[in-house]
Amino acid sequence: MAQSIEQLSFELTASALAEQERALAGLRTRAGTVLAAASIAGSLLGSEAGRRAVSVWSALGLISFLLCLGCTMWVLMAHELVFAFDGQTLLAESDRRQAADMSDAYRTAGHWIERHVDFNREEIARLSDWLTVGGLLLTGEIVLWTLSIVD
Repeated sequence: MAQSIEQLSFELTASALAEQERALAGLRTRAGTVLAAASIAGSLLGSEAGRRAVSVWSALGLISFLLCLGCTMWVLMAHELVFAFDGQTLLAESDRRQAADMSDAYRTAGHWIERHVDFNREEIARLSDWLTVGGLLLTGEIVLWTLSIVD
């Protein structure tokens, strides 16, 4: 239980950082699922489409497949997100702000972490957008390769 408003603020900010880490893990799990689905669709539908004469549909299906792979791989790659506390940096920040007691230290830590929470929020939103595009491309890939088989 928090002993002060500053400590409560720090704990809320720190929990937001932990929640962002869980959100990123979930996002990457979904990206892995989209990647697997694109690969399965590519191997099944793409191989069937490859047995036929190359059509506009099969070429567009291949392009959708490659773009889907690119989008999902981007989500899975490492990005400059911060989820851990760096004690030495926090000490330096406390010294710079001339923190005199624990309330000041909690306040400094909260401000320091909040910057990372804001940056992470924007980056996770961008990664979520990339995954959405990847999912749409997966749908396009399946539809286009199906059209190339039916055509």
